[in-house]
Formats: sequence, C-alpha cells, structure tokens
Amino acid sequence: MIPNVLNTIVGIALVYCAILAPGPLHNTAWLLLGGGIGIIVLALWARIGDKLKWFNLVNVILGAALAFLGIARTLIAVQPLVMFWWVFWVGIIVAVLAFWSALYTHDSSAGSA
Repeated sequence: MIPNVLNTIVGIALVYCAILAPGPLHNTAWLLLGGGIGIIVLALWARIGDKLKWFNLVNVILGAALAFLGIARTLIAVQPLVMFWWVFWVGIIVAVLAFWSALYTHDSSAGSA
C-alpha cells in the first residue's frame, strides 16, 4: 500500500509540474528519466502485495514511457506540446491506477459463503 500511495503522489506531482510549473521539465531531461525510473521501481514494489497485478503493470509501462521521453529529450528536441501532454497523461493515469490499487481490497471468497 505504501508504494501505491507514493506512486499516487509522484503522479500528482507530474501533473502539477506539467500544468503549473513546466519550467524544470523543459530545462532538464533528468527529471523525466528519474521520475520514470521512480515510477517503475515503486510499481514493481507494489506488485508484490497487490491483489490485481495489472494496475501496477500499466504503471511500469507508463514509467518506461516517461523514461523513454527523458532519453529522447537528451537526444533530440521534443516539442513543448508533446512534453505537456505526455507528462500530463502519464501523471494522471499513474496517480489514478496507483490510488485505485491502494484502495482495492476485493475478497472473492466473501460472496461464496
């Protein structure tokens, strides 16, 4: 549950940076690379105790997409509009899925009694 809450905070921070403070995201690619790797590590840690594994599998893929954007940003010029939407959607989806995974406590044996 703790890594899911931390991933939720990272996702909210990404959305905040994309909308209200885009300067650091445009100045350096290392924040994107670090954020992507952080999402991957937290999602893999969260998968250990998850009841449904797909929530954090999607977060691992989104973290890899964010890390890819960071790598691409170091090699080529990425348009600001692409940066905005990429970081915005990755942040939203990571935050929602991580929070959903933290709250999901479905017990399949409860209804079969």
